[in-house]
Amino acid sequence: MIDTEKVTQFDTIVQTYSLEIKKLAWSYTMDPYLAEDIVQEVLLKCYLHQEQLEGLRSVRAWLYTITKNQCKDYLRGSYHQRVTPTCEFFLANHHTPESEMLCQQSCNEVYRQIENLPDIYQEVLYLSCVKELKLKEIQQQLDINISTVKTRLFRAKHMLKATMM
Repeated sequence: MIDTEKVTQFDTIVQTYSLEIKKLAWSYTMDPYLAEDIVQEVLLKCYLHQEQLEGLRSVRAWLYTITKNQCKDYLRGSYHQRVTPTCEFFLANHHTPESEMLCQQSCNEVYRQIENLPDIYQEVLYLSCVKELKLKEIQQQLDINISTVKTRLFRAKHMLKATMM
């Protein structure tokens, strides 16, 4: 059975000290979400060991010590040292059916716009972007001057960009 006096005492502790220990946890971790998790763990320990608090002169000092130790334990842990998610991690795992469909639609639109280009630009763009040939290889395959290849490629990209905007 839950003792209402203990619950009232715990509510008082939470209201009085939770913001202070959250600031302390944040100063150690520099992560607001992790600081909240640590505060929750500290308050859980406080609730479980409430009988020991009655003999203490300073509950605040006890909570600060527990919070510091909890932060140090986390920072010392191997998980924290091994795993540090980066932006690339979140972006790389962001494949949804919607994003796949949008990508496919964009590709289809680019292909339609390429088909609208004159043939001399289409072939240079195809060899450069799809076949991934170097300018020298395109020159040899089409039997044209290298500066002509560069000019056609530039114009093709410029025309494609203009139609896409």
